[in-house]
Amino acid sequence: MLRQLNIENLAVVRRQQVRFGPGLTIVTGETGAGKSLVVDALALVVGGRATSDIIRAGETRAAVEALFDCPDHPEVRRILAEAELEAEDTLLIRREVALNGKGRLFINDQLCPVATVRALRPFLVDIHGQGDQQTLIFPAAHAGVLDAFGQHVELATATAEAFAAWHAAQQAREQFEQEALHRRQRRDLLEFQRGDIERVAPADGEDEHLCRERTRLLHAERLLAAAAAGYDLLYEREASALTLVAQALRQVEDLAAADPALSEVLSTLEAARYGIEEAAFALRDYAETVVVSPERLREVESRLDDLDRLKRKYGGTLEQVLATLVRIQAELAQVENDDVEQQRLAAAVEAAAARYRECALALRAARQAAAPRFEQALEHELPFLALPQARLVVAFDWRDAGAVATWESTGLEGVEFLFTSNPGEPPRPLSRVASGGELSRLMLAVKSILAPTDIPRTMVFDEVDVGISGRVAEAVGIRLRRLAERQQVLCITHQAQVARFGTTHLRVEKTVRHERTHTEIVALDMDARVEELARLLGGAVVTESARQAAREMLAPEGFVGAPTSQANC
Repeated sequence: MLRQLNIENLAVVRRQQVRFGPGLTIVTGETGAGKSLVVDALALVVGGRATSDIIRAGETRAAVEALFDCPDHPEVRRILAEAELEAEDTLLIRREVALNGKGRLFINDQLCPVATVRALRPFLVDIHGQGDQQTLIFPAAHAGVLDAFGQHVELATATAEAFAAWHAAQQAREQFEQEALHRRQRRDLLEFQRGDIERVAPADGEDEHLCRERTRLLHAERLLAAAAAGYDLLYEREASALTLVAQALRQVEDLAAADPALSEVLSTLEAARYGIEEAAFALRDYAETVVVSPERLREVESRLDDLDRLKRKYGGTLEQVLATLVRIQAELAQVENDDVEQQRLAAAVEAAAARYRECALALRAARQAAAPRFEQALEHELPFLALPQARLVVAFDWRDAGAVATWESTGLEGVEFLFTSNPGEPPRPLSRVASGGELSRLMLAVKSILAPTDIPRTMVFDEVDVGISGRVAEAVGIRLRRLAERQQVLCITHQAQVARFGTTHLRVEKTVRHERTHTEIVALDMDARVEELARLLGGAVVTESARQAAREMLAPEGFVGAPTSQANC
């Protein structure tokens, strides 16, 4: 139950504290005074959408704080435990919104994500906003209402999830089949490309090695002649470089014995002799490796031509050619494995389809069982709302469980409410025959039978009495009062016939002070209630006769209104 609501800098509310008690709380006020701000503030604090434009002009932030009795429910305890919060007797929820659009949310003074309070919302408040009754016009919403009544929402959710899984499996198989078809169409090309590359059988870096070999073959005769001449000059001929250095070395050896200063020169000559000898032998060995072979040159150039052709077709380098070959081989291997994968995907589709059929058939059975109970519950409820002859029928549009083309996430049947308020007239689609006032009362009836007795949450009705007046409005008021016997109910209304049944009455007042608009919420005592009901009855000018009528409406004996008498309104 909602105990208190604190509002700060929200729209035209500067600072406001509102206390709530059990039973039916009525909120009234002039049009445009800001009655719906109470609902907006409550929706915000339990996770509604927050934007900076809700902040009062000239302020930097807005805040809404709500104090609830903590519901004693296992799911509530689980949600709180996941948020590392202890389940206490009360929940203090505070939502702050800054000008930059960012905000913070606290539960019992601990910072929490908005998702936590959104998970708690079904156990705290049920807000029925303006125009919500229009959802009854759309048949797509009817299945959800029936599922909520039958308490098989989880089964409906499982059906929707099974449908999504089946649809995803279908899409995966269809996409794979398209890709497999494309691969089969490419198979000939891929096999040609694989053979083209494998016939050449390139090796990584082979082209660079062959280029160096081709250069040597092109210059083989010059290389051989130069190596032989160098060897001859360094070592072979009578006056070779090695012989001359050896002679100089002997001369310096004799002189170094007389003058040690020449020892460094001696060392240099010795190193030169060894160096010349090594160079000469290296040239000799190199000359033995030089091959003068026009045939080998033609082979190398032919091989390089093959490699260049592959590089032009499959990549700029041999590394890219080899990577292309790996890709082609993998794609061809995939073609060979497509049959196995296709069988696996087909089995996945069938398993998902079986799961959907299982859930959808169970949901069908649950809906069939819930439909007559739903009709009976409404049949019992509608007379309390001045619809004694009205009847609502749940109509099903059955679909074949084997015809996958007709499957939908909502199940294997369409659900639509048919309605008649006139005896002798057959029920017709609700969207065609129900008036605005009838839709309002139907929505209240639905909310009444859906309200769980094990979760004492706060039910909020924002102008549920749209389109009705007089005795019908009084019937709505009686029903709200009776609903408030097991749930805390907050109702915004323009109807005195509804407002009279409030346990508590709040009035929203708009004033202008110092050129600023202020909205305040005032709890009314009995005299103030008389004045407010007289205003609702009489309009701008409150007459004494309107006050007397208001007093009579608020008199204890005026609350009798048994269902049987209302049924004859």
